[in-house]
Amino acid sequence: MAGTWTLCILFLCILGFFASTISAEDNPCTVWAGDKFYDLTALKSDKDYVVLSPEGRHYYINVCQATKTDLWNPKVDDEGSIAGFTRRDHGDVALGRVNTTLTVRDGDPTMTLTNGSPCPTQDQMHAATVIRFRCDTSITDNGKPMLIAQLPPPADDSCFFTFEWRTHVACPTQPKGSWGVLTVLATIAGILLLAYIVIGSFYNYSVLGLRGLDILPRYSLFSLQDTINFCKICMERIKSRSSDNMHFGNGGMGGWRRPGNGGYRGLDEEQTGMLSGPPGFLDEEEDEEPEHPAENERHAGMDSNGVIRL
Repeated sequence: MAGTWTLCILFLCILGFFASTISAEDNPCTVWAGDKFYDLTALKSDKDYVVLSPEGRHYYINVCQATKTDLWNPKVDDEGSIAGFTRRDHGDVALGRVNTTLTVRDGDPTMTLTNGSPCPTQDQMHAATVIRFRCDTSITDNGKPMLIAQLPPPADDSCFFTFEWRTHVACPTQPKGSWGVLTVLATIAGILLLAYIVIGSFYNYSVLGLRGLDILPRYSLFSLQDTINFCKICMERIKSRSSDNMHFGNGGMGGWRRPGNGGYRGLDEEQTGMLSGPPGFLDEEEDEEPEHPAENERHAGMDSNGVIRL
């Protein structure tokens, strides 16, 4: 039975570990690349990042959420899903829609925005943008994107954009704790496993008298029944010590006396039997007649002065 419980605990620990890993991968704007973890959620901002192009045009971009600046005629169905845009003479051009799924290219987390506004020269095509985040620990703040390329030329006809964003947020980091149900269960299972090892080792050391590596619990040496027996032994020892203190707390056997009913107070049955002898011993001793007559017993016909009268 103990073996089954131990296997269940180990299974929950392993399941919780994988659950926390999968949960980290499912978080928006996070990605694993081998043993490296990237998290761009810190780049979310209540104010859009503004980029100025060489031609003097402004680009408004946000990360992992829609832009905060009001749009003007972007020619898209859902304006609340636009992740970036640029202003032009006949209306704003949406660079793409919000995307929280990252990819890693050459060690750099990358975000791709698609399904933006229709391209000026080809209405059947829609604007798209690639943002490449580069790890730069010299930048203490979040940094800001920089326009690298826009195609096709000229700028007013561009429909595909590439940005580079240098920031310390793009450096590998550690996943934040994910306390889902499975993770909580795994934590509890780990605590139970640790308690099993500690209690089992103590039981083997104190009760079974094992030493060295033998004190480590094994399936056949520590079970639920063993636990119950161990608790019973502890209770019996406590009761035994309490009983000894009550019986012999006044100087050993000097505290007992014999009451009128023929018993002895302060002693248990075994000690009373040892002191009183076999059953009826004291009663026979009291009823027994003396074998020899008393010295002052007078013969028949003798007066009080010892004179024999006929």
